[in-house]
Amino acid sequence: MLFHTKISTFASLICLAAVVAGCSGSQPPASSAGDASKSPADAAKSVNAAASVQIPSLRLAWGNSGYPSPFAFSASGPAGFLRNSFLFDTLTWKDEKGVIPWLAKSWKVSDDGLTYTFELEQGVKWHDGQPFTADDVVFSFDYYKKFPFMWTGDISQIASVSKTGDSTVAFKLNSKYAPFLSDLVGIVPIIPKHVWEKVDKPVEFRDASALVGTGPYTLKEYDSKSGQYLYQANDSYFKGKVKVKEVAYLNPANKLLALQKDEIDASYSLSYADVEKMTKEGLDVIKSAPTGSALRVTFNLEHPQLKDKKLRQAIAYALDRSEMARKLTGGEPIVGNAGIIPPDSPWYNPKVKNYAYDTAKAEQLLDELGYKKNAEGVRADLKLNVMVSSTSPEAQVMQEMLKKVGVALNLQQVDAATFSTAMGENKYDMAITGHIGLSGDPDFLRLWFLGKANNTLAARGKTFDNAEFQKLAESQKAELDPTKRKAIVDELQNVLAEELPTLVLYHRPFYFMYKKNVFDGWFNTYDGIADGIPLWDNKVAFIDGGK
Repeated sequence: MLFHTKISTFASLICLAAVVAGCSGSQPPASSAGDASKSPADAAKSVNAAASVQIPSLRLAWGNSGYPSPFAFSASGPAGFLRNSFLFDTLTWKDEKGVIPWLAKSWKVSDDGLTYTFELEQGVKWHDGQPFTADDVVFSFDYYKKFPFMWTGDISQIASVSKTGDSTVAFKLNSKYAPFLSDLVGIVPIIPKHVWEKVDKPVEFRDASALVGTGPYTLKEYDSKSGQYLYQANDSYFKGKVKVKEVAYLNPANKLLALQKDEIDASYSLSYADVEKMTKEGLDVIKSAPTGSALRVTFNLEHPQLKDKKLRQAIAYALDRSEMARKLTGGEPIVGNAGIIPPDSPWYNPKVKNYAYDTAKAEQLLDELGYKKNAEGVRADLKLNVMVSSTSPEAQVMQEMLKKVGVALNLQQVDAATFSTAMGENKYDMAITGHIGLSGDPDFLRLWFLGKANNTLAARGKTFDNAEFQKLAESQKAELDPTKRKAIVDELQNVLAEELPTLVLYHRPFYFMYKKNVFDGWFNTYDGIADGIPLWDNKVAFIDGGK
C-alpha cells in the first residue's frame, strides 16, 4: 500500500481526545544546564498532564529531510535532526525549563570540570528488544569519531569515554567545555553497538536495523519521493506512555490550505498575516520564544571588494532592515543584531554596535572607498551579486534599497544544490540565507565562524580569519562561570558587529498553528531543542510524564 494511501486511512481515525493544556509562550527564568537534581519522573514531565486515552494520530507538515538514520538525514536544516530524535535518544535532553536527564538519570562533574560521570537508566531496551548498556554509550562516541553524526555536537572536545561500572560511563574532556551537557551529550544520539559495529559505510546503510534506537517512536513508513514519514509509538518506552500512537509528517503544497481542509492538524509559518488568518478560523497559535531564527546576508570575505569591512558596513547602513521585516513578515519587526545573537536571548549584548538606517552614512563610506557616482547616479566600479536559493523578496527589497545609494545589485537565483556548493567553495559575492538555531548556547558562533558547524547553510568550511574573534571564541567555551562567560560573549558580539562577516537582516519568530482539540501538549523548549532549534517537535510533548 502506498504511503499517501495509508496516511489517508489512519488520518480518518483521529479522535478529539482531551489533553489538559499548559502551554506557555513565555520564556522561563534561566536554569542551570548542569542541574542533575531532577528525578527521572520530573525529567519526562511536559507542560500538560497525560491524556487518559492515547490519541490515535497526529498529522504535521514539513518537507523531506532524508533517511532518518544518524548518518543519512539531511543537514540542510533542523528537520532531519528532529526526525532522528524520535527514534534515538541522548544522555540529556531539554524540556520547557532547560536541560534534563534522559538516558542518563544523573551525573557528576569533577572539580576541574574535565570529567563528567553519568549514571545510566537501567532496564532500557532497544527497539529490537536488546538491552541498552554502558557499552553502547562508549561505542557510540568512539564510532562518531570515525563517522561523524549528521548534526552538530563537537566530538573533538572529548578525549575519551570509558565504562566505569555496569551502568556508569565517564567522559574526559580535552579542556573545559561549558555547553557539554546541552550541546554535546544533549545532541549526539546513542546508537546500538550490536548493530553498528558491523557497519563500515554508515551513510549507505539502509537495513531496517539502521533505525533501531531507544526512542519513543519507530519508523513505520518513509516515502523518499514525497518526503513523508509515519512514526509509530514505542509501547515499551522507558520514560513512560507515549501519548500519540502515530505521528505523520506530510508534505502539502500549501500548508494553510491543508489546515483549512483538515488534511493536517498543525503547521508553522513565518508570516504574521498567516497567523491572523488562521486565528480567525479557530486555530491556536504559539510564538517561538526566544525567537531563535534569522534571515541574514553572508559576505564572501575573500571577495576583492567585500573583504573591506567598510564596504560591508556601508551596505548595513543602506538597508532599512526594520522596514524590510515589517513589510515581509508583518507583526513587530526585530531588527537583526549585528552581533548575531537575537535581542530576546539572555546572551544578547544590549550595548553592541548596530547599524541604524542611515543613507548619508552609507554614501559617506562608499565615497571614502572611492566608489564615485557617475552621471546616472550609479557607482559603476561597484557591481555586486547576491545569491539566493529560491524566490527571495528580501533580495528584491535589498536591491531597491542599495539602488538609492548608487549600488547596482544583481540577483542570482540558483537551485538548492548549486547554492550549497557555491557556499562551500566560496564562489559567490553575497548570499541570503535563513537560519534557525540562534536561541541556544552561544557556542554556535564559534562553530559557525571556525568552520565546525554541520548545518550546510551555517558553515562554509572556512575560518573567520580574525585573531581576536578566535581567541574569544575559544575562551568562552572554556569558561564555566556564567557571569564571566556572558562578558566574553558580549565581547564576541562586539567583534562580529564591527567586522560584519555576516549581517542579520532581521530576527524572525516562528508561529505554530495547531488544532487544540486534536492535541494541546505543545510548548516552547527552553533555549530551543538541542542546539537552539525554536520549533515544537520536542518528543517530551508526546510522553506521559507520570513515570
